[in-house]
Amino acid sequence: MLEFQRPWVLFAFIPLLGIVFFHFRNLVIENTTFPRSKIIDDHLTDKNHEKISLGILVEIFPYLRFLSLGFLILAASGPGSKRNFLPDETQGINIMFALDISGSMVNSRDFLPRNRLEVSINLLNEFILRRVSDRLGLVVFAGAAYLQSPLTNDRIALNEILDSIDTETIQEQGTAVGDAILLSTFRLKSAKTKTKIIILLTDGVSNTGRIDPETSAETAKAFGIKIYTIGIGKENEEYEVNFSALQNISNSTSGKFYRAENANELGDVLKEIDNLEKDFLLAKPKQIIETDYIWYLNFALGLMILDLLGRSFLLKFYA
Repeated sequence: MLEFQRPWVLFAFIPLLGIVFFHFRNLVIENTTFPRSKIIDDHLTDKNHEKISLGILVEIFPYLRFLSLGFLILAASGPGSKRNFLPDETQGINIMFALDISGSMVNSRDFLPRNRLEVSINLLNEFILRRVSDRLGLVVFAGAAYLQSPLTNDRIALNEILDSIDTETIQEQGTAVGDAILLSTFRLKSAKTKTKIIILLTDGVSNTGRIDPETSAETAKAFGIKIYTIGIGKENEEYEVNFSALQNISNSTSGKFYRAENANELGDVLKEIDNLEKDFLLAKPKQIIETDYIWYLNFALGLMILDLLGRSFLLKFYA
């Protein structure tokens, strides 16, 4: 989104547009022309197409000046894109989301009219937008675990990554909870913040993967990482679940286990985690605008040069 460091400069467009309108009115409504076109018409040949072509060029040149002034105004207003920077990378919280995207997250019917995965993604997006001072990352897993985003404070980009996820993101079938925890731990272990957490969302029992969840949890604990586990959905005969295993994972890392049997409960769980894990920064995140004024300035200079060449050489050539 385009941002301006000095948006008040854009008010200069008001008098500029007034001048453009005045010239256009004289040209079209009152059928008047700029003096230069009259000078040229006296020296042109009798070929009508030459008169028409040159007449159009003559009338366009004055508007190049107005257009160049418009680009100068834009350059002076400091256009660019907004960026947020944390004042100290040791402040805030580092959070890795480990999201189960196995088939049961889509095929279960207890979160209708949407499925478990759609609800989880929507609520995670809301959670992410609230964490303005933190670095966030994402791991997705089914029969294997894959990193989708390293730790970042670009919340908009992370939201876009989440929205693009579906069950076809991973081909391997199953639920590799241990792999997801270990991959999340690997991305968090070198973080400099005091608080590092994993938020694990799953609706199944770990039944595949290269490492078991208990060993992965012990590894996370060794690096001072807490794991919040969220068991999604209702227990039924269609899909095997093991919520006690998730509770053991959280307890072993000083985290907390939650059950979420519907969309409202899942939203409440994420809000509670949001309130529990707060780390107030010594200073607010710094917000700057990465300016692109040079592009607008180059356009303005280019149009000025084109106007100068036209008035200096074209008119003299036909004089």
